Amino acid sequence: MTPPQKSTKIVVTIGPATETEEVIEQLILAGMNVARFNTKHGTPEWHHDRIMRVKAVAQRLNTPVAILIDLQGPEIRIQTPGEQPVEIVEDEHITFSVTQSGDEKTIIIPQEVIDAEQEGNTLIIDDGLGEFVIVGKESDALIVEAKNTCSIGHRKSLNTPGVVINMPPLVAQDYVHLDAATNDIVEFVGLSFVRNAQDVHNLREELKKRNLDADVVAKIENQAALDNLDEIVKAADVVMIARGDLGVEVPYEELTHWQKTIVTLCREQAKPVITATQMLKSMVNFPYPSRAEVSDVANAVYDGTDAVMLSDETTIGKYPVKAVAAQAKIVAYNEQFAKPPAILSPDIDVSHWVTHAASMLLKTSSDPSKSLVINRVVCFSETGATAKQLMRFRQIREIDVVTDSQLTYNQLSIVYGVRPWMMSLENENLSNTDSVVSQLTNLGIVKSGEVVLLIHGSHWKQPGLTNVLKIVTIP
Repeated sequence: MTPPQKSTKIVVTIGPATETEEVIEQLILAGMNVARFNTKHGTPEWHHDRIMRVKAVAQRLNTPVAILIDLQGPEIRIQTPGEQPVEIVEDEHITFSVTQSGDEKTIIIPQEVIDAEQEGNTLIIDDGLGEFVIVGKESDALIVEAKNTCSIGHRKSLNTPGVVINMPPLVAQDYVHLDAATNDIVEFVGLSFVRNAQDVHNLREELKKRNLDADVVAKIENQAALDNLDEIVKAADVVMIARGDLGVEVPYEELTHWQKTIVTLCREQAKPVITATQMLKSMVNFPYPSRAEVSDVANAVYDGTDAVMLSDETTIGKYPVKAVAAQAKIVAYNEQFAKPPAILSPDIDVSHWVTHAASMLLKTSSDPSKSLVINRVVCFSETGATAKQLMRFRQIREIDVVTDSQLTYNQLSIVYGVRPWMMSLENENLSNTDSVVSQLTNLGIVKSGEVVLLIHGSHWKQPGLTNVLKIVTIP
């Protein structure tokens, strides 16, 4: 299987439906760029074993695939009696408590939720499957009335619209998964229910304690995050628009507005952004997406997202490989026509003047009336920052980024339009254009006759010193 040429990246959640090496290979060939592991489910041993499978297959295919471990964070998960589903009837009164009272329908929730809630407030379970109104409150329990008939499963999510729960940014299980992470297998760490920049800083400190260089993915999924959106985007390395919980925590009619707002803000700050949740939900059970889902994926491309994500479609779905292939086809086709909104960067750091100059040069070269035509852009980068700065303008659909950092090589798998390459370079090589071009040609990055824009710094392996633009014709 050969995936269509695409610039938008695909994040695929690995689960029971996709855990074998055979299926993982099919996912990569279909267009997977990042493998996500949801640590809310499964043991650290299960995740480690499957992560190693992804790494092994990616290495065999000589394809960069990044690993994202998604922590639970201050997300609230319920517990049901005996870990069995609880059948609820509309208008029925049940108890949400910190302890099991013996009632077969008592739902266990954290004390922090009880402390923060009041009568009349609404609680949502499982992304809206169950809705409850609080009709009574005790010191260790809430009495709620069901607004609909539903079946509530063990460990399903609990949302508290409009109410911020005072919980730590990381829970006990998160530390277990962080302790199991190493730099050679994890490129991204996601934090659920980020509320402010301090939550991001706290996770980053935990990474430093463990000498982990992984980037932090801040998941925007509640009102508190929206209230502090600018500071969160600045603090994070990557942002995920987690629309499942966000669409429950805020009125659903606001969801599209916030999606577009977040994507634009991330592009302004050169932070990769992932649009997630229910993108091809019908493909959990059916081999083709709905027409609305096709439009949803395409519109994320028109917004300017870096990546789109699959969850249930690839963890428990019947057609996981087809789901990835469908998403790849949708994004590849619509990228041809997508012109994401122009972005303004009044606070741009002067150290990024080269990417601004390159962007203007590429804009000029795309004008058929101009004599200069640039066929390819090659950027030499130790951290990938230059590529992120340049690609946010969307003047081109693809850039080749050369690095000798395995971490950067994999982390660039999440950035729109970036095709990473591993190459060992000595300091003097970058000033020797003939030597550089020869190596690029040998790797198949450039071809004879192409006009190539080279972007690099005077000194290799010194981040932040990109200061050279060079146009060369490949002999």
